[in-house]
Amino acid sequence: MKSLLSVLVFAFLLTSCSDSIEDVLNNRREDAVSKFNQLYKCYELAKTIAPLTDDEINWETNDVIVEHGESNVYQVGFESFKDLSVPLNIPYDGTRRREHADMAMLFNIDLSSYIEPHDYRVDDNYSFNTLEGKSTENAVFHFLNSKYLVLNRVVEFRKPLYISGDEYDSGFVNGDVLVFDIEKSKLLGGFVLNIKSNTEINVGEGDDVNSELVASLTSKVREEIKQKFRDLTPFLEVKYTYNF
Repeated sequence: MKSLLSVLVFAFLLTSCSDSIEDVLNNRREDAVSKFNQLYKCYELAKTIAPLTDDEINWETNDVIVEHGESNVYQVGFESFKDLSVPLNIPYDGTRRREHADMAMLFNIDLSSYIEPHDYRVDDNYSFNTLEGKSTENAVFHFLNSKYLVLNRVVEFRKPLYISGDEYDSGFVNGDVLVFDIEKSKLLGGFVLNIKSNTEINVGEGDDVNSELVASLTSKVREEIKQKFRDLTPFLEVKYTYNF
């Protein structure tokens, strides 16, 4: 297992160091097109799958890295597939939506035939669609090297709402998370999400209480997704420090 991990890490470092980001975008465009096709096969399958009732992922190989951004797990919200022509600001799904939306822009891939109606607010400033900084480079390699798709499906949510004093109506998020082998377009399993707002929240003077309540619930959803995925995954723990 260590030798396999070493090969994967070496290959990743070699690729990221030998080509400029511009070269990667030009030379690996077909790989990006293929990756999007695979992702959408999983998405179409996800729309036919009934809500999950159990927490189980049937991993066929022990090769998942979940500790770092260069892992081979690609996380995206269910609703994020509806419109990839611009980045979307979608609450409550814990998605890596910036990378997903902007890959189409960076590789100049037309995904207009995949667009579906949506009613989410579009945030033009929430984006990785420039070639500046290592975060964009890491996002590109993360996208190209991903082997598994973690697909978040938020079925029902209610925003928490401030009333007065220390009182507020609690919110909740219900849904599930599907895990696919991207290349095989195969469902490996997943887990259920049923998350309620915290009973208490610390809000500072001058803070927007409703915004803080929503942020707290969003953070709780994100942490629950990360923790459940970790608990169900025999992941490889990477103990290296990368300087890209």
